[in-house]
Amino acid sequence: MDMMKVAPAAFVSHGLPPLALMDDPYNSALINFGRNINIKGVVCVSSHWVAPGPIQITSNPSPFIQYNFHGYQKDIYDLKYTTPFSLNLLNKVSSTLEEESFQYVLNPHYGFDHGVWMPLRLIRPEADLPVIQISVPFNEDPRKIMALGHNLSKLRQEGILILGSGLSAFNASKIIWHARGEDVNPKIKAFDDWLENKLLSAQIEDLLDYRKSAPNGEFAHPSSASLLPLFFIIGAAIQGDRPQILFRGFKYSSVSLLSFSLSSEPIIQEGFN
Repeated sequence: MDMMKVAPAAFVSHGLPPLALMDDPYNSALINFGRNINIKGVVCVSSHWVAPGPIQITSNPSPFIQYNFHGYQKDIYDLKYTTPFSLNLLNKVSSTLEEESFQYVLNPHYGFDHGVWMPLRLIRPEADLPVIQISVPFNEDPRKIMALGHNLSKLRQEGILILGSGLSAFNASKIIWHARGEDVNPKIKAFDDWLENKLLSAQIEDLLDYRKSAPNGEFAHPSSASLLPLFFIIGAAIQGDRPQILFRGFKYSSVSLLSFSLSSEPIIQEGFN
C-alpha cells in the first residue's frame, strides 16, 4: 500500500454560523489544511445529525445543503455548497458498514447540515468531490462510535477523507457575542487544555471518560452531542497516524475551535502554528 495516498482523518470544531462569513485565522487554517491534502471524496459525521435507530446515509442524487439554524444575518442563508453525487462512494460506505453488521438505511431527504458544509466550504471550496454524510447513533456509548469510525477507516486507503465535525467545547448558556478571542471562559479554557493534552498523548481511556476525568467536563459539554464526532475520528485512526493540531482558538467566550488531524505525514501549516 502506498502510504502517500492514504487520506487523513480530521475532527473540526465548526463553530457557530456567523463564522462562515468571517476572514480570520480559523478559516485560513482550514483552507490551508485542504490545500495540503490529496483526497478523492469525503465521508463525514456531524454533531447536528444524531439519530436513533439504524445509521442513516445521505443518498440524494442531487446533494443539497440545509440551513439548520435561524435568527442570523441574511448573508449566511445565501451561502451555497453544491457537490457531485457518487453512487460508487455511496456503495463503498454501505458495503463497508455491512461488513461489520452495522444496520443502516439510505436517506434521500437529508441535506448536509452546517456542521458539514461550513468546514467543507473552507477545506474544499471547489466543491468538486463527492460527500457522504452519515448519522451519529443516538445514545450510544462513545466506544461504539469509535467502532463505527474504525469500520470506515479503511476508506482512507482509497483517498477518502474521514471527517468529524462538532465542537471541542461548547456551553450555549455562557455565550458572550461581543467577546474577543482571548476573552475565554476559564472553565472552557481548562477543559480545552486538558483535551489538547490528551489528544496529543493519545490517552484514549481518559478521553472516553471525559465527564469524570476532565476539568469542567459537564460545563464544557452540557450535551454530549458536540463531542461524539471526536470519538468517530479517534476510531478512524490507523497504524502510523500522528495527531496534529490544525487550529486552536475560541469564539464568544464559550466556544472552542480546537481542530486536529490524524495522518502519517505532517500537514504543512505555514503561518498557523
